[in-house]
Amino acid sequence: MTEQKRKPKKGLKNLAIVLAILIVIFAGFTLVSHAVYHRSDMATLVELYFRASGTKKKFADPEECDDYIELRRNAEEYTLTTKLKSEVAEETVNGSTVYRLTNTEKPDYLILYLHGGAYINDASVYHWKLCDRMAQDLNAEVILPIYPLTPDHIWDETFSLVTAVYEDLLETAEVPIVIMGDSAGGGLAVAFCEYLGEIGLPQPDKLILISPWMDISMSNPEAADYEKADPMLSAYGLVEMGKCWAGELPLDDYRVSPIFGDVSMLRNVTLFVGTREIFYPDVTAFYEMLRAQGIDAELIIGEGMNHVYPLYPISEADEAFYQIAAAIRG
Repeated sequence: MTEQKRKPKKGLKNLAIVLAILIVIFAGFTLVSHAVYHRSDMATLVELYFRASGTKKKFADPEECDDYIELRRNAEEYTLTTKLKSEVAEETVNGSTVYRLTNTEKPDYLILYLHGGAYINDASVYHWKLCDRMAQDLNAEVILPIYPLTPDHIWDETFSLVTAVYEDLLETAEVPIVIMGDSAGGGLAVAFCEYLGEIGLPQPDKLILISPWMDISMSNPEAADYEKADPMLSAYGLVEMGKCWAGELPLDDYRVSPIFGDVSMLRNVTLFVGTREIFYPDVTAFYEMLRAQGIDAELIIGEGMNHVYPLYPISEADEAFYQIAAAIRG
């Protein structure tokens, strides 16, 4: 009986030690986050969440990456489940669902939003919350296409869809048109605007990009310097998913890697990027390309921030939203 009573006490003691170690690690990480990066508690927690969730392993571990790509084959049809304040309408364009979020019959802006997700994941709750807020606070109509995703689909189907949606906006718009995207959706937004120059359609009034994925080949050697700090993304998985998206296209074709395209026709570009994300070198290089062409561009750097930080429920995202709003209204 004596031996049986000792076991649970030993187990509790071990649990207490583990909890104490976790608390020390959390406290140390938080201290560094505050002192070095001057981040909010919520921004710190978001990074810890992504590190603990294993999100990065889908990109960094070859076996997990391959398994995830296979898992996304024949994915179920997307259904919007997030509760929104805005009125939501949907239509079918080229076989894909396109959602429209509105707060008014007479919007001041039309925002075509292209969501991120490495070209393999659907729009998340964070995308919807940002789009909902823009519809509400900016008196905008926000158009979010559920575009075809890899590995079942490649870039050209999405280009056809986005072209059809954009042409409709051009025909009916009486207010400024904004194209906006994050991560893969940001890269898609840039590639599409370069494509507009090729097919002779006018550019949007504003182009707003949050951590855009500019090169699916991840050929910039400086990216390796930021990969360790990035809690979400790794070059290996990005390249593999990028290959699926490109299909038969070379990885340096501008339609999948817009950093290699002609940027001379772009205008009124606003870029957001964090200093703790793997895309930082490409985003800053793209900004310099724009400036070299004399294009009106603004680069907003989130010091100590992670990938697509304006999407998350943190105080730094609130500041970013005001900067997005200023860019749209300006």
